[in-house]
Amino acid sequence: MKIAMPARNGQVNEHFGTTQEFAIIELENGKVKETRILSNEGLQHNHGGIANMLKNEKIEVIICGGIGGHMITALEQLGLKVVNGASGPLESVAEAYAAGTLVTRPVSCGCGGGGHHHHHHGGGCAH
Repeated sequence: MKIAMPARNGQVNEHFGTTQEFAIIELENGKVKETRILSNEGLQHNHGGIANMLKNEKIEVIICGGIGGHMITALEQLGLKVVNGASGPLESVAEAYAAGTLVTRPVSCGCGGGGHHHHHHGGGCAH
């Protein structure tokens, strides 16, 4: 199973739209087999570009913190599963997901939502 997570300093980046890199984590038997970093330099806030980049990596699941509704839609339209509200060290989060023990706190600040227009100003998410 291959998972992508927006990454910053080895942790899940809580703001999907501003991330400059993704960790691509390959799991085998519930353990991390390989982790590599994929730069999305220049694609921040480019929903289609990011979604296609991840799809080309044969990703099945995206695990993230805060994410906008439009980005969720772009990813889901390509058949990718989106799990939001996660935080912590990348590999721990990936292994917890594989084990079915990942605890997520869907953010209530409008980072994720269906079809509504949300605008964040600064770091307004309550994490």
